[in-house]
Amino acid sequence: MSTPRLPEYPVERAIVSGEYPVLSLSLQERGITPVKTLFDSRLPQPIAYHPDMQVCMLEAGYAYVLQGNPLRDKLYKLGMAITETEKIPGNTYPKDVLCNAFVWNSWLVGNPQTIDPSIRRSMDARGLRILPVRQGYTACAVAVLDKQCAITSDLGIARQLEKNGFTVLRIQPGFIQLPGYGAGFIGGCCGKLAPDLLAVTGHLESHPDGQRMRDFIQKRGIAVWELTDGPLLDVGGVLPLH
Repeated sequence: MSTPRLPEYPVERAIVSGEYPVLSLSLQERGITPVKTLFDSRLPQPIAYHPDMQVCMLEAGYAYVLQGNPLRDKLYKLGMAITETEKIPGNTYPKDVLCNAFVWNSWLVGNPQTIDPSIRRSMDARGLRILPVRQGYTACAVAVLDKQCAITSDLGIARQLEKNGFTVLRIQPGFIQLPGYGAGFIGGCCGKLAPDLLAVTGHLESHPDGQRMRDFIQKRGIAVWELTDGPLLDVGGVLPLH
């Protein structure tokens, strides 16, 4: 079963926040076409551009998008199959996290109480199993590296993943910028653009566990490409389009 966040080949397109032009420019310099999000005024202002708040990829070529969000038409024009969420998003938790879950191998990792009901039904139809966590911002909180390994600062998520056989590098919470909030999450700072390439927004070493993260990533044969200068910045992730 495919894992949308783990491309099998170098990607030609990726979804990125439209809030930061530098992201699009960095991708274009590498020959990757950015698919830019627009501001969704129904979401909390600091995360209203974030891809991991607006879309949930269930498999390569198929995604759920927030009802009425402009990404629907953008992705449809690229040949993807798109379904809108059943619920309308809101600017308070948990109304803002309808799409904030991610597929990993045969699992949909997320909070079953906050994922949009239509995503749950589609998950069941595709033979995916829910790997339940309490964190509603699940996709933001986890950096998926390959079919086995991930990085997170969320202890609850780490315990659940480890219980189900995954290898997790636990890092200190905080030290990631997200203007408007006290801190962001590591999953919101990165995304795979090839089997052996992880794009990161900011410098890993700006985090106290930066060297541990770099060693953990490189030990798996994955190179780190820092898209931006300065501290790690939560931009809602970089979502590859296969």
